[in-house]
Amino acid sequence: MSQVSEKRKYQRCGNAVCKIMMSDDKKNWQEIDVCDISAGGLKFTSTNDLASENSYYFDIVVYNMLSEFDMKFEGELIRKEENCNENTYAAKFINVNKYNQIQLDEVIESRITVSKQTQPAPSNEEGVYTFFLIPRMRSRRIKLY
Repeated sequence: MSQVSEKRKYQRCGNAVCKIMMSDDKKNWQEIDVCDISAGGLKFTSTNDLASENSYYFDIVVYNMLSEFDMKFEGELIRKEENCNENTYAAKFINVNKYNQIQLDEVIESRITVSKQTQPAPSNEEGVYTFFLIPRMRSRRIKLY
């Protein structure tokens, strides 16, 4: 039996982690249906026929536990799969803000970790509930005289 090694640099997560708006001109935005997302790019479906030579802009709202993060990425299409009514596209993020990329990767990893740890309570007990509270870091404001 042969082992298949993962060639991707970042882990992928399903669409439940975020809401994404896409634009080709930063003026007209449309919500897209995401299949999966990673810190390196995303896979989505669209009824529109998109040009592969264009750059696209993605406004991503990521939901993590009790927090919400708004991130902006630029991307280019690297693959197109044609179906009957819609097309599936794969986009790779380019000109990436490393802070946003690291933050997105950490959110996805934490979602994957939490989903692996979540197990249903035994049926003969009342159940035990576990909550993960991850504090948000607030920026410090330095007052200059």
